[in-house]
Amino acid sequence: MAVAAALTIGLAMNTGSSLAGIDSANSIVDRQGRTVEAIQMDTNFQFVAPLDGNPLTREWFHNGKACFKVSGPKADDWSGTITVGYQVGFPATLNGKLRFQWSTPSLGLELDGDPSVNIGDLIPRAGVEVEVGFGPGIETIEAASGDISGTDGFIQMSGFHGTVTGVLGQVSIRPWVKIVTSNGDTVITYGPLWQI
Repeated sequence: MAVAAALTIGLAMNTGSSLAGIDSANSIVDRQGRTVEAIQMDTNFQFVAPLDGNPLTREWFHNGKACFKVSGPKADDWSGTITVGYQVGFPATLNGKLRFQWSTPSLGLELDGDPSVNIGDLIPRAGVEVEVGFGPGIETIEAASGDISGTDGFIQMSGFHGTVTGVLGQVSIRPWVKIVTSNGDTVITYGPLWQI
């Protein structure tokens, strides 16, 4: 099974982000008494016919936002890490192995006001092959992560392209967002299940 992905990420810090399309949210109170919230919003998966024509391939595009919100004492001084990923469930594989691959073709950073940084054609690639047996099984994939600070912000994904090859049966995808504070406190929110 191979998972390949292409991802465009924009990390935006702004104060007043609307949370109208919330798909899932979870929160903790950290050691300093601040409420730290992980939020998924505007999640959309578009499943398409596999480009390789293989009946054992599943292919999709993912759009959405992975958000964080911090409130309470000294919220402006808060810092941590945000990670976006997937749980991929499968009933069976052909060879007992999973291969995950993804890349990020561009990255943009926007802070309040006019400052902006865009780096085009930045293509870090990552991949791993995991012995999972012939199934059924669930694998967790970390797709993107970055350092965050302040009271709120988000990573926006547009056109994250994924494929799973070598799967017998239906594939289930559950997106998640994880926030880890600088002290190691962790909160994860799991989004709705999508099936191909």
